Amino acid sequence: MVAGLVCLLLLLVVATGCGRKGPPRAADLVEPVAISDLTLVLGDRSVRLGWSHPRIARDGRPLTDLAGFVVYRKSTPVGCPDCNAAYGERAMVRVEDEGRFFKESEYEFTDTELRTGQVYGYRVRVLLSDGSLSRPSNEVSIEWQRR
Repeated sequence: MVAGLVCLLLLLVVATGCGRKGPPRAADLVEPVAISDLTLVLGDRSVRLGWSHPRIARDGRPLTDLAGFVVYRKSTPVGCPDCNAAYGERAMVRVEDEGRFFKESEYEFTDTELRTGQVYGYRVRVLLSDGSLSRPSNEVSIEWQRR
């Protein structure tokens, strides 16, 4: 009886396989396509960034594990075109609709922490549920003058 049960369990384990659903994909091909339509809209006391929902990975397959977006910002003083500044993480925009039938088609972030006399540059990267990131988006920038 015990031997029969062990054989049955062994058969079930062998029959289920390793769980792999297809051939392995290279990590750089699973990476989402970088956002290429980042836009900036100037408000009275803010800057609003907007971009489209990414749909595919670099290998052309549908993107199914989107977790959010990381917004990066750099700032340099006005009149200092040779001043180099590194991008720093400004915000995380979480995706709440992954797995739903209807998904958001566009996302946005509004930055209200701005200082007069600064040039701000922004980029966004796609974040997957495993923590991996896409390449940076196109850059948008603005010279901030108090309104």
